[in-house]
Amino acid sequence: MGKLAESPLDPRARAVADRLHGASKKEMVRSAAPMLAGMVKHRITQGSWDTTQTAEGKRFLADKMVALDPSKAALAYLLCRSLGARRVVEAGTSYGVSTIYLAAAVRDNVAGTDDPAIVYGTEHEPGKVSAAERNLTEAGVAEYVDILSGDLRETLTTVDGPIDFMLVDIWIPMALPALRAVEPKLRSGALVLCDNVVSGATDYADYLAYVRDPDGPFQSVTIPGQGGVEISMKR
Repeated sequence: MGKLAESPLDPRARAVADRLHGASKKEMVRSAAPMLAGMVKHRITQGSWDTTQTAEGKRFLADKMVALDPSKAALAYLLCRSLGARRVVEAGTSYGVSTIYLAAAVRDNVAGTDDPAIVYGTEHEPGKVSAAERNLTEAGVAEYVDILSGDLRETLTTVDGPIDFMLVDIWIPMALPALRAVEPKLRSGALVLCDNVVSGATDYADYLAYVRDPDGPFQSVTIPGQGGVEISMKR
């Protein structure tokens, strides 16, 4: 028996997800050096390590996969299953890796019923939308996904509630706007999972202050390790 639990995905979806996770890992290795060089340059010239808010930084990331870690994607799947989630929002679809897990979860939740199920994805880059749609089709879950192309601050206003689960894995300045756009449609007890809140705690300060506010609409827990995740429950 291995050290880690097996993927919760069915064989067809798992084959696609595993291939994409592998490609994402290789891409991260190739991109590490130029990314670090860009961060150092930006730190020297602008006083910040964050290159994502510059035109050059955005161009660099435009075709990058930036996939959610497999264990975190599996966690999202299990949370959706335990909630009986049928309506899910994903802020930051990219190439559709984590979307496969979310779509498989809502599909499995309605199996054997006539109940509808949908994952609303969001993606700003048209090329990534096309790639994600191909990957979802290959994984056998495309019918459960609607990728909203464009600025999520606008596209998420078209989403129908109630929403059971939300995954936030996106350019950090868009995390809180995405949550605020969906929040009115989140049902009581809905969960929101946000990635890399420990490694990116400074940049996520406004998001974390909002979901951790004791008088606010959420109750949160932070799970450390691998950059950390914040899981917030709508009161």
